[in-house]
Amino acid sequence: MKLTLVVFFMLITGLKMANSQTTIQFSGLTWVVKSGNGGPGPNLWSDKQESVWVDSDGILHLKIRKEGNNWLCSEIYTQESYGYGNYKFLVSSNIEDLDPNIVAGLFTYETDAREIDIEFSRWGNPQSNAGWYTIQPKPYNSSNQYGFALHLNGNYSTHQFNWASDSILFRSHHGHYPELPPADSLIAEWTYKGNKNPPVGNERLHLNFWLKGGSPPQNQQEAELKIKAVIIPGGHMQTESLIKNPALTINPNPANDKLRIHSSNQNEEFDVSMYNADGLFVSRKSSCFSDIEFDVSDFPPGIYLVNIYFKDYYTSRKIIISH
Repeated sequence: MKLTLVVFFMLITGLKMANSQTTIQFSGLTWVVKSGNGGPGPNLWSDKQESVWVDSDGILHLKIRKEGNNWLCSEIYTQESYGYGNYKFLVSSNIEDLDPNIVAGLFTYETDAREIDIEFSRWGNPQSNAGWYTIQPKPYNSSNQYGFALHLNGNYSTHQFNWASDSILFRSHHGHYPELPPADSLIAEWTYKGNKNPPVGNERLHLNFWLKGGSPPQNQQEAELKIKAVIIPGGHMQTESLIKNPALTINPNPANDKLRIHSSNQNEEFDVSMYNADGLFVSRKSSCFSDIEFDVSDFPPGIYLVNIYFKDYYTSRKIIISH
């Protein structure tokens, strides 16, 4: 009886600890806020509102700040895995101007050997490149890491990686582009096709802001990273507060030869892009009217992702094409 009560108490205590994790809502997703000690770094991680918050415009703030004699870092990660597809990050801070000891990371992580990174840091050397695409694990060389200069022309930049079973395509652009950016906005592009490409598993999407080796910033100043939005494969994102969300209909679904997208927002331009199950771009159309139609008669059967963009609104829907 005593043993049963002890086991019951341990289960209840563990459940309370699991439920005590701090979470936030950002870009239509639920994120866990990291706290305590540990890597990367190692560092101290804070889940206080002074370290991690989402403002009234829906923008995420991650902060490196000093509390007493301690420097505190910040990190959030999703509760779910999203697998293969296109991951996009709209960053609203000048990541080129970060202190050399600061690292900003946008990445998927399951283990130290299953990790896909976009990182911004000079790794302690002010003369180093600020941008990095990396496939873990170490050692790093030209086959699994690509460094690049940013040369930003403002605070806004867009970064993405398109993860498929046989490759990972990385891109960075000047400005914010929820959809296809113009060619002249490109900062860097790199494709990885090596054997370190992780399989889909139990990975989570992470955003973090931390100190290399746990060392304080060289300038001894607090710092802040702002991210306007994150777009995940098959996910949903609101880019800002909405005045009017359009009612959308997509039919037929499954589709055979024609696919029609109808918006209730009359005379408002919107853009529709289609991606296949591997996250590869298939087709795109724009319209100033309420309807867009795709001829899908030649598309291979399968599941597709339809991304729909208005000026102040974005959503994704899954559709099936069958012949």
